[in-house]
Order: sequence, then structure tokens, then C-alpha cells
Amino acid sequence: MTDIYLISGFLGAGKTTLLQKLLREAFSETSVALVENDFGSVSLDSAILKEQGYSVKEIHSGCICCSLTGDFVGAVSALLKQQKPEILLVEPSGVAKLSEVEALCRNPKIASLAAVRQKITVVDAEHCCTYCNNFGEFFEDQITHAHTIVFSHSEQPSAKLEQAQALVHRLNPFAAAFSGDWDSLNAFDILAPQKSESRFSRSHFLRPLPSENSFSSMTFPFSHPVELPQLVQALTKLQDAACGTVLRVKGIVQTRSFPVQLQFVCGQWTTEPTTLKGNEICIIGKALNEDALKAIFALLGSNPQ
Repeated sequence: MTDIYLISGFLGAGKTTLLQKLLREAFSETSVALVENDFGSVSLDSAILKEQGYSVKEIHSGCICCSLTGDFVGAVSALLKQQKPEILLVEPSGVAKLSEVEALCRNPKIASLAAVRQKITVVDAEHCCTYCNNFGEFFEDQITHAHTIVFSHSEQPSAKLEQAQALVHRLNPFAAAFSGDWDSLNAFDILAPQKSESRFSRSHFLRPLPSENSFSSMTFPFSHPVELPQLVQALTKLQDAACGTVLRVKGIVQTRSFPVQLQFVCGQWTTEPTTLKGNEICIIGKALNEDALKAIFALLGSNPQ
């Protein structure tokens, strides 16, 4: 029987970084299969893991618990039959509900071959309260149904970290919680199973949201090298209210000097040299204004998809 570990977290929280830590420190001597679900057509997280030599099953362009339910069940059951891994690590889309992903894992096609052993949610301490206020049920579901919470952006004590810890404790007082420098955290402690499951018998959201969400994505491919200063200038415009709520931008961009990996969360971005292939970015957000976004990236010569 394969053990399933669900690695949840809202957009840009740091799920893939935690996944890499667990693979490196806890599962290096174990047969592992990975399932990556990206909301959008750019699967940067999968590319990062593949470059490190891991075999990854990609399920993208949607959310596991929405339009891709059948794809997920079929893909995972086939993977389990073919590879028979000891461990299955599943990283759902950042806008997936953890409770619904877990429910899919109870589908007889999967449950006959594997069982969920641990549900881990990565919480961005810096943006936790903002996400909870703006995205209610989606964000809270990932917290209330987790066995373990791992805070990112928590290296130093801060007021935001204290607020995030208090909020998470109020939503799920029984979850194990880890914060601080991730290099100092023990991967086996994070993976340790909890003793009691009784606390997960019911949900307790702070507020309801409509059953239909308005998360969407747009992909902007580039046919030529992009000037990095022009790209940064375009990114600064994404916080304009006319664009909608841009939550996440990621991708690989070819500059005239070298390719860079772009990561953008809540108005803050990083670029670093990479050996990954590609020349496109994916924007994920809520109520995105396609016309406004097209106008911004048309100046860089992009034809959006």
C-alpha cells in the first residue's frame, strides 16, 4: 500500500520548495512518485523537479478538484499500478481545496492502492491574513484540513508571523506547526503522523464563498529574447486595479544574456538565472482583465494564449 502525502498551500506559498526539502532529506532512499497540478499552462514547478532528476506526472491547465477530477483519479490510479511507489507526493494547485483533493484520494480506484498518510499545508506568514480576508473558504480549507502547518517567510520573528500563527491556531488548534529557517527544520518531524484524527470530523469555515470561483490564468509566450528592464516595468503595472487581482506570475524568460526563472507573488518578484527551457510566463489571479493584461505585454511582443 502506497503512502500519500498531500502538500497544499495557496499560490506562491512555497510548496515546491518544501517538496524539494522532503525529497532530499526524508525520501532520498525511498521509491517516490510525484504528481504536480498547476493552474495554468506553464508548469514551472514540474520543470524544476524534472531538472533535478525526479519523475513527475503533470496535471495542469486547471484545478484537481474542479475540471480535472477524472484526469486526477485516472492518472493517479494508473501511476500507482505501473510504478508501485512506496510514497506518492501530491502538490495540488494553489487554489485547490485540500478537503476535496483528499476526498478524491478516497476514490475506490485510488484507495485500493494507496492511502493518505499526511496532509501538510504551507502558509505564507507574510500574506496569511490578507489571503484569509480576501479568499475565505479556499484559503481556510487548506488550513482546517491539514495535519501539519509549515510557515514560509518566517525566518525572523515579526508581527505578521505572530498574527499568522494566531489565525492558523484559531482555525486549526490541533495541527502541528513549524516556523523558522527551513534549513533548521527536521523533515522527519514535519512528516511525523498525528495521533488523533477525531478533530478532522467536521469543517469550520469563518465565512462562505460562492461555489463558483473566479480564479483564472493567462499565458504569455515570447517569440524572442526579452529585455529584463522592460519585463520588470511590465510587472510593476500588474498591481493596477484595472488588471484585476494578480496573485501569481511564474515562468521562464529568455533575456539577451541568459534565461531567468521568474517568480512573482503579491507585488514582489524575483528573477534568477536558470538552465530551464522556455520563454513564457503564466499569470494567475481573480477576475483578471484580459484586455488590460494583453495591452501591458503586447509591448514586449507577446501573443497571449
